[in-house]
Formats: sequence, structure tokens, C-alpha cells
Amino acid sequence: MMKSRLRKILRSILPDGDNHQGGAESFHLTFDDDGVKLYLDKHELEIFLSGKGSPNLNLQGVVLRMLEEQGLATRFPNGFSLDVPVAASLDDEQIEILVLPPQFKGEFTASIKGHSNSKGFSVKVLPVFNGGQVPCRIKGALMEVGPDNRYLLDYSQLIAFQALEKHSMLPENLRKSSDNLRLLASLQMAKRSGMNIDLSHFERINVEKAEEVGVIAKQLPDGSLELFPSVGDGLDEIENRLGQLDINSDGGVIRIKNKVVILDEERMSGVREVMNNRRIPSESVVDFINSPSAFLDASLVNLDLGFSVRVLGVGKIKHMDFGGLEQGNNDWFGVEQSSSPPELINKLIKSHEELEDFQRKLDVACSQGAQTVDYQGECVDISNIKNLESILGKVASRLDEKEQLEEDFYQTVDRTDTQVGIIVKDAEDNGESLRTRLDAYTVKNQPDWEIYARKPFPHQEEGVNWMLKLIELSTLDKGDSFERIQGGVLADDMGLGKTYMSLVAINEYLLHSRRNELKEKPILIVAPLSLVENWEQEVSLTYKTIPFKDVKILQSGRDLAEFKKKGEKRESVQASELLNEEGQMDQDKVRFALHVGPDAGSKRLDVNRRLVVTTYQTLRDYQFSLCLVDWGMVIFDEAQNLKNPNTLQTHAAKGLNSDIKILATGTPVENSLGDFWCLMDTAQPGLLGDWVYFRDKWVSPILRASEDEKDSIRQSVGQDLRSAAGGFMLRRIKENQLLALPTKSIYSGVPASSHNVSYSPKLSSVMSGAQLSHYDEAIEAYRKLRAEADDVRGIALSTLQKLRTISLHPRAGAPLQSLISNPESYREIMSQSAKMRVALNILDEIKMAREKIIIFIISKNVQRFVKIWLDKIYGLDVNIINGDTSAVEKKGDSLTRKGLIEQFESVQGFNAIIMSPVAAGVGLTVVGANHVIHLERHWNPAKEAQATDRIYRIGQRKNVYIHIPTALHPDYDSFDVHLDRLLSGKLLLKDAVVTTDVVSEGEVLKSLGLE
Repeated sequence: MMKSRLRKILRSILPDGDNHQGGAESFHLTFDDDGVKLYLDKHELEIFLSGKGSPNLNLQGVVLRMLEEQGLATRFPNGFSLDVPVAASLDDEQIEILVLPPQFKGEFTASIKGHSNSKGFSVKVLPVFNGGQVPCRIKGALMEVGPDNRYLLDYSQLIAFQALEKHSMLPENLRKSSDNLRLLASLQMAKRSGMNIDLSHFERINVEKAEEVGVIAKQLPDGSLELFPSVGDGLDEIENRLGQLDINSDGGVIRIKNKVVILDEERMSGVREVMNNRRIPSESVVDFINSPSAFLDASLVNLDLGFSVRVLGVGKIKHMDFGGLEQGNNDWFGVEQSSSPPELINKLIKSHEELEDFQRKLDVACSQGAQTVDYQGECVDISNIKNLESILGKVASRLDEKEQLEEDFYQTVDRTDTQVGIIVKDAEDNGESLRTRLDAYTVKNQPDWEIYARKPFPHQEEGVNWMLKLIELSTLDKGDSFERIQGGVLADDMGLGKTYMSLVAINEYLLHSRRNELKEKPILIVAPLSLVENWEQEVSLTYKTIPFKDVKILQSGRDLAEFKKKGEKRESVQASELLNEEGQMDQDKVRFALHVGPDAGSKRLDVNRRLVVTTYQTLRDYQFSLCLVDWGMVIFDEAQNLKNPNTLQTHAAKGLNSDIKILATGTPVENSLGDFWCLMDTAQPGLLGDWVYFRDKWVSPILRASEDEKDSIRQSVGQDLRSAAGGFMLRRIKENQLLALPTKSIYSGVPASSHNVSYSPKLSSVMSGAQLSHYDEAIEAYRKLRAEADDVRGIALSTLQKLRTISLHPRAGAPLQSLISNPESYREIMSQSAKMRVALNILDEIKMAREKIIIFIISKNVQRFVKIWLDKIYGLDVNIINGDTSAVEKKGDSLTRKGLIEQFESVQGFNAIIMSPVAAGVGLTVVGANHVIHLERHWNPAKEAQATDRIYRIGQRKNVYIHIPTALHPDYDSFDVHLDRLLSGKLLLKDAVVTTDVVSEGEVLKSLGLE
């Protein structure tokens, strides 16, 4: 019924009616093995580019340009191409809009020949058509049935047919049982993903997809460890079945007991990582326990929750924990160590956070077949799971009753005061010494600002002098790495000009080297891909005379090929091959993939006074070569990319050899205080102690705080931690520094929204008509279902999403064609939403003022129709940025994120651009706009603040206005009102290193009375 209605709408708006035949003003289609191409002839292309095409052609263009912006479509001169996986992943709305063949919704049957252990095993999959099985032909993402019927494969069907093709291409005499199992597993996966297929007796095979790869270890008689990958079962099973895997393949299947486990390419990479580092020599076991990520890549193998160890001859598997508070000097492999009774956890667990932590460890241990869990220095017996569940239930009840929440946390830690004292003394004494030296130092040479193309703001001059302190001390110090000044964190608020200050400091470093007859070493900037183009542009804007020999962009599609050795693998791929039998790095086997060092000749990357700009991914991929270079300064932009100490890129960042490292980030804490420790430990190792000390001193007080005191504890901890960082972190707030910056005013349609938000009645409008009816119907439907259902959580969440959507527009879930079929009624259709009526009034005023605006919308579907409406209503061509836009221009590229913004800002007078608040989180500056509408609000207030501040930065010359339109209910508080209050109630700490909390779905449900 839905498709029939849509086709009628399409026929009414398309000049030639049938787009399958390539009617005028609609994209034509061709299918091949690579996917689908959508193109226009010359005349139609002119119409499309002029914006005067039919509504359907314009809508098709919007969908294709959004796919292109996400990197899912590739543009050629007169059209777009979608590769096979993208075409198969399109939703029904996109398929209808692009007038692609419909998806096949019927049944498939599998004709299976032979046993999975036989070489003659084969499978045919046929669609059931008009009551019978019929042959079909697969061409890329297209299935052809007979001469006249064409269907687009969905992704589940694509999984099946690609697996069939891959299996059929194997010579029959070379097919192995594992190949046959992989095919069956893929067919099972296709069925579970939604394919309607009858697999006959193979339905009974229990197929699971490995979600992650862990590690199991067996201690050998000589004290060494033998590692095995864990995919969800115990040691005995996995050890005896590894022969089923070809670890060099892109995927694998392993049969364990009564089930088949399928490993995709990523999981197979994890298996290879473990297998290529299979033996840990006895002398390295302690190092492995203390720092497993030095041996295994944590991005491939789950090291967060520990691993299982089986001590040879004991017959028990014991779950080991990585990185806990009480790791200390446990006798990890003591055979004599007996397990403690599970009742001990009554004593060990003192908070809900600890209970959740124990439960996570227990889940992993059980999945690995372990019979003990190491927790807080105790080896807890978990062999009787029913008894353990009973004990955990009692612990949860005790915690709920708050009987022991006030007990001192440190009484549960099994270690001596002497050990604690040593750690505290070392960390605090070293930190105090470093902070004192930095505070007492006076910069010897002030910058000559006449040599720069732009004069600094006062705070920027201060920031450069702060970096000069670090620079001069770092080149003077030649002591132990933990006593030498090595770097700092430039944690200024967004928009204060961290890029400009860093570039000035780089030049001052080179001048300092020249004055002191030191080498003018090469400089390295590491930045997210989205900001590489920005750094390149800022170099030309900062200096009157560029101080570098040259600037190289070490990135694929730019200068990487110039310095890459032919035939060498990326070094991240090599890493697993470089450990010798003792588990140590064999330096003689390192094959540097980049031309570095004096022997590289004219191809050498590390030339003095060269500026190299690269990405975090490239740093990871070529870490050995880049760590071999003697860099002068290294700048890490958006350094929160280094927040995880277990990733290869963080290891590479810490391993870079340089005089000074500056980590620049406006968000030194994104998710946890562990982020901050990792950044500071990269900039100035040891300043805040090791992780165990840091967590004891600063993390644990927050974890054990009750809900009513958590905010005050977070503030106190943040201030204490800020003092401990001292002069090694520079943090200034925009409002306190840029006194000449125009005013920023935030207006909301909710009264008494927040202390820094002004109430504006014109920003609210009462829902009426269809919007009010749909809203009330959703509430009433929930009440009826709640009265009948046992578990209302799913119903409540579904209702919550409905209310959010209806509050945007009552027809937000309707087919897009029905919203764009009559261009003359766009303002009327848009005004059916109370919130969008407000938005239109704001836009009308901004147009009169000839100013520009960013409209923040999360839903891509809403982005599409709002763009089309605004294009017609205001005569615009509104760009949409979701965050996946290409960031570095390559040959043939016509679209980059920066290019879209420049295009938006270059329009004289009024213009609008649509963005996702997620896309606005990093590196975007849009000072050409001075208005923001948060049409669809993000649940994280920090994300919303980051989005807002895209326009409130250095370079902004107009007063900034933030508009938060609100849909009201005539009788009670609406969804918008409740969300606004919850967002406003979240703690916002500007100077502390503690983040805000995200509004949870549970909080919204509770505030609306749906829970």
C-alpha cells in the first residue's frame, strides 16, 4: 500500500512518469559488478545545477549529496556512483527517492549438497517466485529474475550471495571443512540479519559471531606463558581447534562444542595479534601483566577486563584483571595461592560502581570458563554460580539500603602503608620539583611580533610565553626523562587560537635553536584528518615569511607517497612480526616504511627546518619511522585522540623523540579522568604519578561518592587535580580572555531555563492541529500499553522517541515525497510544527538583517526535507554537514568540509547551513555566521556547547545569538520543556578538568512520568 501511494505521488510530479526508463529531470540508472551509477544527460545536468529541476530531482540530489558528504557516494562529472555494500544498505526512503528497483521481500530456499566435511559440498540459493523456485542472476547489488524482474539486494541478502560467490570460486579439490563452515555461518548470519531463507536441517547449527577477541594464557613449566585467543569459550576447546583457522585469511570460522563461531576481518586481526605474540618469556611475564598493551594491540584484543590463566598441572582457569586499583605486587601465578570463598565479596564490594565492576569481570570470566576471579587483590572462587548470584543479590540489597556507603574505601585495599607511602612520595615530590622549576623560570627571549602577519591578543601573547618557558627549559635540561621538562597541555577553551599560538611557538623554537647554535630540527604536527587542511592554511596566514624549508602533508593522496618505501608494509602491520622467541623487539627485523635518517638521501623525510603535518592514523601506521626521527617540537592538535593509553597511536605519541611536546585540546577530559591522566602523562611523564596512584588519589573519591555529594566532590577533585598539573597545563576561558569579543546571547522558549539563558516568549509556540493530536495519541497509547505490559521499559523508550520526533514535526516520519510534492506549500507544511514556526520567524528576521545562521539538526531525514524547504522558501542552496565529509582535498575531489563552509560564508548577505551537533565537535570555525538555531538538541550539554561555539571564536565581529525554539503543550509540560530543564541542570565546570554529565533517557522518561 505504501509503495503504491508513493508511486502515485512520483507519477504526479515527474514529467515523464517512469523514472526506471530515465525520464526527463531524473537520474538514470546503470548497474554493474561494482554497484550502481546514477547520472544525468547534459541538458538535465544543467537543470539540476541551476536548482530549477522538479521536486523529485532536487530531492534525489539532496540524498546523493548527503551520501557523498558521508563518503558513501562518489561523484563523477555528470552523476554519482554507489558501491555494492552502500547500495545494499540504503533504507526504503532512499530507495524510493532514487527510484531504484525494489528490494525482494520474498523467500529464498537453500539447496545443499553434501556434508560440511566433504570437498563436494555446495550450496545454491534460489528465490521463491510465483510459488516456485526460479534461477536468478546476481550483478553487484542487483538480483535479476527472468528478463523483466529486477530487485535490489538488501544487506542481509548481500552477505549470503557474496559468501556463495566466494565459496564457489574455490577449486573443489581445495575446499576445506572450514571453508564450508564459513559459508554456512555466513548464511546463518544472513538469516539472522533479516534474510527470509530456508536453510533446511542446517537451521539447527548454532552460529555465533565473535563480538570481540580476548586472550587466554597457559603457564608453562619454565614459567613462561603461552597465549591463545579467546572467542567466548574455555582454553581446552580453543587450544585444540586453532587448526581450523587460517590466521592469514580475512575471516575465519571455528567449531567449538555444538556451535560455530564466525570471525570477521577485524576479529581475525585480533586472533592474528594474539597468535603472532604467542609466547611471553618468563622474565617478561611481570611486564606483560603490568602493561599488556606493550605486547598486544588493545585496539584489536580486549584487554579492558583481563584474561584467563591456567597454571599447568592445576587444572583451573583463573581470571586475571588488568589495570585495577589493587594490582600491586600480587603473586599472579603462585600455584600455592588458594581461592577465597565467594562470601568475601561482601567485604570487598563497597559501592554500586564496584558491584558493576565485579559483575563485568565475572561475565568475562564465566565466558572464558574461569573458576576464579582476581578482585581487589583476592582470588575469589566463582565455581558455584548459583551461590554467587545469591550473594551478589544480597550485596545489591545492602547497597540499596545504604548500610555501609560511609565506610572508608581504603580499608578494603590489601596492601601496606609503606607501599602507598612510597608511591605518594615519589609522585608528589617529583611533581612539586618540576612545578617549582617551571614557575620560577623567566623566559630569556621575548617574541618579535613584527615578524608575524597577525598581532596576538593578550591571552595569545601569554600563551606563547608559556610555551617558550617549556621550550627553553626543555633544551636546557639533559637529565633523566622523569626529571626533565618535556612538554605541556594547552587546554584553552575552544576559539582562543591554539593553532596560531602553536605556530608562533614553533617559529620561536627555531629561533631559540639558532641563537643557541642548536640544530634547527624538523617539526611535526599531528592532527585529525579534518583539520589538516586548516593547519596548512594557517601556516600561510601566520607568518610574513614562512620559516620552514618546506611543508609536507604526510597523508595518503598528498605527500606520503614521496617518502614511502616501495614494497614495504605499513609498520602497524609489521608490528606483530617483530617479536623474537623471547618476546622482545628484534630491532634488526624492523623494516622502516618511510625514508628517514641520513642514509635516505634526497628522499629523506626528516630534513632540518621542515614542517611535517600528519594524522593520528598515519602516526600509528608509520610509528617506527616517525619515532626514529629526532624531532624538535611535536604539536598534537585535538589531543583527546590520545586519551586511551592502550592504543597504538598513544604508544607512538609517547615514543616520539622530541625536545618538546605540546598537546592542544579544548576538552582535556571527554569521558573520564583517565583521559586527563593519559594526556598529562604523554606531555610530562610521571608528573601525576602512575595510573595506580592517580586512580587512588583522584578517581576513587568520585566513584565512592553518593549521588547527592557527587557534584561537590567532582568540583573539589577537579580543583585539586588542576593544582597538581600546575604550570604544565594552560587553561583559559574564552569569556574571561576575549573581552573585545562581541556579546553572546542565548535565548530559550522555556522560562527560567538557566542562569546564562534568557527567556524569550517568541521562541515558544503551542502545538496544535495534527502535531498536538499525534503527541496526545502517543501519550495515550503508552498509558494503555503500560497498563497491560509487564515490562514497560521498551515501550517507554519507543514513546520517548515518538515524542521527540513529533516535537520536531508531526510528519517527520512520513515519506519525503509527500513533504516536497508541492513547492508552493513548503512554508505552510513547515508551519504545521510549532517549533518550526518559531524557526521560520527567526529565519525571516535574520534574512531581513542580511546575516547568516547554522541550524543544528541530528536526524538525517529531517535534515533532508528542511534543506529542500529552505532552498525554496528563501532561494538558497543549503549545505549539510554531518561530520564524514572529506577533510583533505585529493585529485578529483570537489567537496571538503572546509570547502562547504567557505562556500556558505562566501554568499553575500543571508545564508543558512545545516549541521549535526556531532560534526561540530571538532575543528570547525564558522565565524561568517552569528546565529545558531538548535532545532534538535543533543543530549550531551557539552556537545551542544561545542556546537554553539563554532561561531563564537576569534574573528567573530558581530554579536552572537543562540536560539532554542520550544514546542509547548497547552495543558502540561512538553518533551522540549523537560529536556531543556534536564540539560540546564547539568553541572558545567569551565576551569575544572571534570566534564558535564549527559542527560540519560531514564532521566527524560522519569521527568515525563513515563517510568
